[in-house]
Amino acid sequence: MKREAANPRLGLSSSADGSVALLHHCFDASTGPMGHATQLRLALALNGGGPLQQQTSASAGLKALWSVGQFNLVLPGQTGTYVSPAVEVLGLAIDWPSLHGTPFEAEALAPLANALHRDATVSALLHALWSAAETQLLSDALLHAGAHAIIRRLGQLARLPRHPASRPLGTAQLQALIDYIDASTDSRPNVALMARAVGMEETRFARALRAATGLSPYAFLTHRRMHSARIELARGRSVTTVAHAAGYANASKFAAAFRRVIGHAPSATRLRATGTRVQPG
Repeated sequence: MKREAANPRLGLSSSADGSVALLHHCFDASTGPMGHATQLRLALALNGGGPLQQQTSASAGLKALWSVGQFNLVLPGQTGTYVSPAVEVLGLAIDWPSLHGTPFEAEALAPLANALHRDATVSALLHALWSAAETQLLSDALLHAGAHAIIRRLGQLARLPRHPASRPLGTAQLQALIDYIDASTDSRPNVALMARAVGMEETRFARALRAATGLSPYAFLTHRRMHSARIELARGRSVTTVAHAAGYANASKFAAAFRRVIGHAPSATRLRATGTRVQPG
């Protein structure tokens, strides 16, 4: 991973046996080969994003708008090519044969391949591992425990029933919604206003958004606002200022929403902005 990420400046932490690696990196827009013979790879978008394409010989592949808070999953042996936007990610690579005690075979996660996902548990676990890495508290035991917890959660997601879904929001519609939310910093848009931003009726919009992202309109709004807040806090802005910019008059309610989405308190993000980064290696 260190070689593929061209010596990530934001940090790379791996277990002593090399079976689990945690990466924080800003990738430029790029294209090339994807996948690894034995590694399960997961990448959560923290900033940036845009159209993502993944093509493999064994499936129809993926073509979607990769937005902040979504992660993709590449299974061991799922090789092919990709076209990726510029994106900041938290990534996890697990060498499946080397990680002992996995509760199922990697193939059980096939329903999650070739799609983007948004899950608060996976996001919180990744952020918690990175928080431990930044503060020099990420032991091998914790990294392995975190990897196992993420695997178990992915297994739960893979077993969720797949009901016939509404037609999802298209890439352009999803981008229009994101642009509208980001521009509405002085208000908290309701469903009607969000639906109007993409030119749809409310009920159909809600179904299409859930089909595209797995989230209700208000949950999507909260996720987008919290990830934007994380960036502002990392720049040193006060929690109160960022809370008001996110549409929260009550800082405690903002903190609760931030912790639910990001996995730690907003004050922790602000403090780490001036703290010691994990060194690559």
